[in-house]
Amino acid sequence: MNTVEKWADFHIHTVKSDGSDTVEEIFVHAKREGLQAIAITDHDTVAAVTEGREMEKKYGVEYVAGVELSAMQDAREVHIVGLYVDPENKHFQEMLAYFQKRRAERAEKIIKKLKEQGLKIKYEELYEITENMNNAGRLHIAKLLVKKNLALSIKDAFNKYLSEGRPAYVEKAKLTVKEAVDIIREVDGISVLAHPSLLDRDDLIEGWRMEGLDGIEAFHPDHSYEDMIRYLDIAGRYGLLVSGGSDCHGTAKDYTRIGKIKLPYSYFEKIREARKNRSGAKI
Repeated sequence: MNTVEKWADFHIHTVKSDGSDTVEEIFVHAKREGLQAIAITDHDTVAAVTEGREMEKKYGVEYVAGVELSAMQDAREVHIVGLYVDPENKHFQEMLAYFQKRRAERAEKIIKKLKEQGLKIKYEELYEITENMNNAGRLHIAKLLVKKNLALSIKDAFNKYLSEGRPAYVEKAKLTVKEAVDIIREVDGISVLAHPSLLDRDDLIEGWRMEGLDGIEAFHPDHSYEDMIRYLDIAGRYGLLVSGGSDCHGTAKDYTRIGKIKLPYSYFEKIREARKNRSGAKI
């Protein structure tokens, strides 16, 4: 008898942060691509949770509440995905509200730097790009630059102005990796190091594991086959859970669409089991 392959995608963004798809559109894509489970991991917000739970019932795709937090290590951004977070936790909500406030302040500083470069651009124009100004980030600003013909593409906007080392780059709130991991653990979540090949600091992973990191993304559109094999090996070596997904941002990043990178369901089952075994955690 043939065994039907089952898949998940545990790294997805919606219009609640810097994606272009609504929550329902994400579920439509997931159903079409044959996914059995997804996690929506918007930046610094769990605003998709209510809709996610409704769409789970409507489309029959298992939904996991998630978030993506940004930390700093040696002046480099490190992204930590939280899976199975508790969106009702009051302290967690307060922390996310603080991060969103800092994100909005960062966006204003970036716009100011762009003006100093001679670009005619206003902070208020971001209302044309995002429904949530509290979560406005570099991708929204890149979209605005393209819309105003101040950049050829989103990639061009980052290369010219927004990436680290470029004239309009501004650091995010200085959260350490351990602090991000602790925040996720406090709400019974599973912490995962996102797209580690982009960071290129494999030497730090063991230390983060000792500080409580639960897992690592081996499956990601920015990972080569060799990267995937390396991070599967690192996960086995340090006892880390394996996660991953498309890092879908909709039309904002065409190469990160749902279905292009899938997490084998067996890894999802291990993540779910780890969450069940965590003291006091419920699914």
